[in-house]
Amino acid sequence: MTGLFGILQLDRGDPLGYANFFGLIQAWFQDAGGFAALGLIVYLLYAMSVPTGKSQSERLRVPVSTWMLAMGVLSLVCYGGVLALIIMGKGAPPELPPPALGAIVKPEPSVWHGQLRPMLLMIAGLFALLGICEPFFRDLVKVKGRRIWALARLGFKEAVRSRLLWLALLVLPVFMFRNVWMAGVRPADEFRTLVSVAALTITLLVLFTALILTSFSIPNDIKNYTIHTVVTKPVERFEVVLGRFIGYVGLTTVALVAMTGISLILINTSTIDPKAEAESAKARVPVRGKLEFASRKTDFDGTNVGREFDYRRYIAGHDRSPERAIWHYYEIPSSVKTPAGDVVPVEFTFDVYKLTKGVENQGADVTFRIVTHNSPQTVPRPDQRGDWQWGDKAGEERGKGGEDRKRAYNADLALLPTGASVAKPGTPGWTSMNELAQKHGYYETRKEVFDYAVTGIQLPAGLFRNASEGDPGTEESKEGNKRSRPRLSIYVKCESGGQMLGMAEPDLYILEANQPFTINFLKGMVGVWCRLCIVIGLAIACSTYLSGVLSLLLTSMIFLLGYATDHLNDLAASRNVGGGPFQTMSQLMKAETPTTPFGDTSGAKVVLVADKAWAWVVRRIQNVLPDVESFTWTNFVSEGFNVNAEYLVINLLMLAGYLFPWAVLAYYLMKSREVAS
Repeated sequence: MTGLFGILQLDRGDPLGYANFFGLIQAWFQDAGGFAALGLIVYLLYAMSVPTGKSQSERLRVPVSTWMLAMGVLSLVCYGGVLALIIMGKGAPPELPPPALGAIVKPEPSVWHGQLRPMLLMIAGLFALLGICEPFFRDLVKVKGRRIWALARLGFKEAVRSRLLWLALLVLPVFMFRNVWMAGVRPADEFRTLVSVAALTITLLVLFTALILTSFSIPNDIKNYTIHTVVTKPVERFEVVLGRFIGYVGLTTVALVAMTGISLILINTSTIDPKAEAESAKARVPVRGKLEFASRKTDFDGTNVGREFDYRRYIAGHDRSPERAIWHYYEIPSSVKTPAGDVVPVEFTFDVYKLTKGVENQGADVTFRIVTHNSPQTVPRPDQRGDWQWGDKAGEERGKGGEDRKRAYNADLALLPTGASVAKPGTPGWTSMNELAQKHGYYETRKEVFDYAVTGIQLPAGLFRNASEGDPGTEESKEGNKRSRPRLSIYVKCESGGQMLGMAEPDLYILEANQPFTINFLKGMVGVWCRLCIVIGLAIACSTYLSGVLSLLLTSMIFLLGYATDHLNDLAASRNVGGGPFQTMSQLMKAETPTTPFGDTSGAKVVLVADKAWAWVVRRIQNVLPDVESFTWTNFVSEGFNVNAEYLVINLLMLAGYLFPWAVLAYYLMKSREVAS
């Protein structure tokens, strides 16, 4: 069975949330402000080139105010300060070390940088935006809601005549012929496949239709002279752009809602394998920890078995193995302290890597030891078995205090009724284990784990109440930095010899709650709606100046390149094997392999400088492209994981931030275009 996170590899890191808000704001001012500064320079140069004898209408189209000049000067001063810092090599955020060969590169989340260079870049961008947007906001005050609403209704009616809503019925054939495209799907994967195909069908239908409609809307109006009647009325030209955007978004939203409703009805009424439905027809709310590998070797970071992408790391299986995969939790949610039945579920999906031939369909025996900061564990010495020892609270060294607590725990465990140590929730023995776990902060259980199978264990809630008590203190990390001790840790050990157990950080989590699948599916469609708005906004902005065909091609290129952000990140950071394009061309001309050392000659240095310049250009191109993957929640929905509300709020803010510069560009293009002469 395909593993739960075999599909949902969170190699892009955690989705952006509220913690990234200020970082996103700073990055937006830097990126949008950089393009605004370029646009302001071009605008001012064009305005200065207009002869004074031109007509009044020509001068009205390119007004220049003292405010724009002042903001332009202040922006250039700030950029000059950035240039000076670059020359002196100061003021930049610290550079991260290059990733290991074969390791998955996670894009760094947007965080606030207080260094001088990023602050100057942000302030310079702010000044440039204030300058270039001055005519935009001045004319935006003249915009009237009634006129926009009338234009939106007009666009809505024109699109309805194209029978767009009939596309909602195209979802039906996908489900009618589901026996064809699900013929090779395993029963355990039926539900997630059904949801994925439904979401993909909806996405393709609404995006393609919106692209066709909006790319040709304004060009057709100009071609048919219908826009001439509009602009001769007391209507602002930007109202035409806003009206078209609102009208087409409204209509395609109706289509999206209709398709979503049809899909939900068909999904909920389809005959699905019960195991697949129980696994994926939900919306898990996971609490994720930080994964760390540990053994007697201080530099142990898990074993690489040669799997593709190096996504998972492995620990050796043996009853005396000291290797552990440890999930640390530094915060304990209040909901897991007093759950129903004093039961806290933990789910996981591991990769069982067999080193020898064994019995078919046999799993690996895995021991889970859960401890709080009140019962720290220490690595066994070389003369001991592989079992980790109880340590002192004040440090990681094993001492008399740890031995005393271990003896006290074993004494209390011996006093429990027979079978209490393996008691199930809802029994008197489970109540006793809860009390013992809360008193000592320690619990151990064993489970057979199968390859890429979603499995779970149940923990006593007393563990989490113990973890919330007291101050965990601080400890020294592997990097030598001081950090807070985790309040709770889950130690995973593989007991089966001849096998290795692979895991990545998202593979184990505490299950805080389960939300309804239907609500989660609707939240996933919010991401589709955001992508829909991006396509419509791009197409309308491009069509204010380009023909319908060119608008269609340019919008498609910009949007589709938004799916290639990982590759562009590699290009921008010069992480490609063989270097940048100039180095690659040089090696091809010399018949050298990409892994050949490039050399240190003067010519090689010139080529490397050219590649750095190209990487800078790629980073600027990235700023124009939408990060489409950040609006894609299909994997979360199909795999049965909840889409948090904060993710959607950040998505909406990112949508507004991306469309605003395009709206300003559409304003200038529409204003400068001669449509009623």
